[in-house]
Amino acid sequence: MSFAKGVSKFKTLTFEQQYNSIKNCPLSSNGKGSFTRDCFYWEFTAQPTPLSKTYLVLLIFHIDKYSPDVFILDQDVWDISKKKSIPHLYDSKKIKLCLYYPAYNDWDQTMPLNTTFVPWTYLWLYYYEEWLFSCEWKGGGEHPSNKDSDVKDKKQMSIFNKFRKPKAKKTNKEDKAKQIIHSIYEQRRKAYIEREGLL
Repeated sequence: MSFAKGVSKFKTLTFEQQYNSIKNCPLSSNGKGSFTRDCFYWEFTAQPTPLSKTYLVLLIFHIDKYSPDVFILDQDVWDISKKKSIPHLYDSKKIKLCLYYPAYNDWDQTMPLNTTFVPWTYLWLYYYEEWLFSCEWKGGGEHPSNKDSDVKDKKQMSIFNKFRKPKAKKTNKEDKAKQIIHSIYEQRRKAYIEREGLL
């Protein structure tokens, strides 16, 4: 049986299946989270090696976003990001990790988070600690520069605008999803700060 290009023989995992995959994963089962119909988060501790420090990881997945967002909630990492530019981050203020390059199709929604995003987070932390020591990112991978992304976005928007019918401005689903993710991030960050007595 053959499939058209871009069509997978595997089924997209449900939101509940993805949530349960990280909830029951040995690498992340030490955590806690919250699950709703549209969004879930899971917060767990990760220690990339026996000699490493332990980091608090926050994974948030919204149904209207293609893939989850992963953040590190850690005062030491926040402090370092103010002094040095940490590689492979989508957001250096929130420490939002860049774990795979979407253009290479390394992940899709048929893949469980417990075999992808969770171990990828451990790997990112491992290479982050190596980078702290050597000042060289040895984890490989690609991360598009903001300049490249801006050029690509402008080209795509100019093509899109040629064919788009004018509409009244309204927030689309992805914008709403980003707002919800930001709100959860801020709540969990505040809880971490209060728990650690960092006020």
